[in-house]
Amino acid sequence: MNKIIKFIRDNYIRFVVYGFIGWLYEVLWYIIVRGEFVNRGVLFGPCLPIYGFGMLILILLLSKYKSKRHELRDILNGNIAVISLVSFIYITIVEYSVPSKIYRIDKFASCYGIGLLITIIVAFILRYILVRQKNKISKIDVTPIVVFLLIFIITTVIEYISHFVMDTCFNTILWDYSQDFLNLNARVNFDASRNFAIGGTLLIYLVEPLIKKITISKNKNINYVTIIIAILMLCDVIYSFILK
Repeated sequence: MNKIIKFIRDNYIRFVVYGFIGWLYEVLWYIIVRGEFVNRGVLFGPCLPIYGFGMLILILLLSKYKSKRHELRDILNGNIAVISLVSFIYITIVEYSVPSKIYRIDKFASCYGIGLLITIIVAFILRYILVRQKNKISKIDVTPIVVFLLIFIITTVIEYISHFVMDTCFNTILWDYSQDFLNLNARVNFDASRNFAIGGTLLIYLVEPLIKKITISKNKNINYVTIIIAILMLCDVIYSFILK
C-alpha cells in the first residue's frame, strides 16, 4: 500500500474510533447526570469530530515525547522559570474567570500572588532535595504525569478554539460553561479540561496501542471496512449540513 494512502487510512481509523469514544462519553454523561438520551454533536451518526481531531493533534504532538523516559529530576532541573510561568498563566486565567460575586478581585489577586510565591518556593525545595541530593525519588518516571498536564493544556486550547469557531462561523453553541466554576468565557472550564486530560491519557496509553496493532495488520478487510465507514460518514455530513 502506498505510504500516503496508508497514512491517511490509519489516521482516519483513529479519527473514527476516537470520535465514537467521544460521542459515547458525552451520551453516557447526559444519561447519568440528566437522565436523558441526547445525540451529541453536529452529525446524525455516533461520532463527534472534535474528539477525533483532538486526539489526532494529541498523538501528533505527544507521540515522540511519550516514547521517551522523563524522570522527575529532568523536569525540575533548570525548569523553575517554566514552572513559575505556567503557574502565573494558570492563576491569571483563574482570577479572570472566577465570578466577582464569589471573590472580590483585590482579595483574590493577593491569593494569586501568594500562590505563585509558594509555587516557586516549593519548586526550589523539590529541586534541592531531589536533584542536588540525588534522591532515588528523583529517578521516578513521571512521563505519564507530564503527558496528563500537557493534554490538559492542549485540550483546553482546542476546546476554546472549537467553541469560538462554531459560535462565530456557524452560529452554533454546542456547550455552555457560563454557570460552571472556573470557566473562561463559557467556552472552557476546569472540570471539563480535567476530564479530557484523564480520558486523553487513558486513550493514549491504552487504546492507541490497540489501534496501532490494527493499522499494521495486513488484513485487507480493514481497507474495505474503512471505505464503507468513510462513505457512510460522507452521507452523514451531506445530510447534517446540507439536506437537514
